Amino acid sequence: MGRAARIAVVLAGYAAAIGVAVIAAWAYNRRVAAFPYDTSGGMYAGGEMMYSLAAFFCVALVPTLLALWFLRGNEKFWNVVAVASLAFAIAGLLAVLTPLVTTSTRNAALALLGLFGLAQLLGVPLWVLAFGLFAWLAPTRQSRRKLLSALAVELVIGVCALVHWLAPSRL
Repeated sequence: MGRAARIAVVLAGYAAAIGVAVIAAWAYNRRVAAFPYDTSGGMYAGGEMMYSLAAFFCVALVPTLLALWFLRGNEKFWNVVAVASLAFAIAGLLAVLTPLVTTSTRNAALALLGLFGLAQLLGVPLWVLAFGLFAWLAPTRQSRRKLLSALAVELVIGVCALVHWLAPSRL
């Protein structure tokens, strides 16, 4: 399959994901229209947004994975992904460990770092799966090692999450 055909297949997959999201939003609206009217229009809109985004993301996984598979031979791409993944994981670990050093939230940068740390704690399963998949797809040993290092850092963040939620009084 040529380069143009690969791009067309991936773009068609994303177009299908958008189509499924539109259909999901339509189905949600049809179901919600039967409810008695109240003043919760914003809640209905938020529910519609989450419903259609969930449908989009589920279907968009297929073209995304296909695009990653097609890029498997591109060493430069995978080196950039590996370095970015490792930097993201290390920054996440620093954000997770920051509350152990400081408790001030008056500084906007520290508050933002705390929010990033919380997102890291909650996103550990996603990042472990993503970095594991990326390491499996990576074509070179060098990029695979960096991705496995990022995976290891995310596992450390996972241990921090377990300690944070299972033994919160000790922190």
